Amino acid sequence: MIPDLTPEEKQEKAVGLAFIQNDANELLEKGGSPLEVQTFINGARRELASQRPDPRSMRESSMAAKKYQRMRDMGLVEENY
Repeated sequence: MIPDLTPEEKQEKAVGLAFIQNDANELLEKGGSPLEVQTFINGARRELASQRPDPRSMRESSMAAKKYQRMRDMGLVEENY
């Protein structure tokens, strides 16, 4: 089992999120559209997650996906493609 983030890793992640927020605010102040700002935030958070993965979030996502697959296999979920 993968251990949760250490306090130092949590702090590093929090600092990264604060930098993303500051950069997004600067982009907005310089005239960036809301779509540009949101696109920047999404990309920056994705990059941060790849550099500082959160094992607890990964476990929760995996469990949710498995639960959905079981429900789908039992016919409890309607798939609309």
